[in-house]
Amino acid sequence: MLLNIGIGIFAIGFIFAGIATISFKIRAIANKPAWGGITIPFGIIGFIALVLGTIMVAGTRM
Repeated sequence: MLLNIGIGIFAIGFIFAGIATISFKIRAIANKPAWGGITIPFGIIGFIALVLGTIMVAGTRM
């Protein structure tokens, strides 16, 4: 059960980090401040979710 939740949280973090990356690139191409918009909030949420998901998955393997 914990493994499934960990994988889900990891996937959500991966998606959020991907959206932050895409937002950064689009804003840089559009000559807007690249770190503006949703880049930083989605990057932070994505990073936290990735770390939590990794810890949860690793915790089930010990």
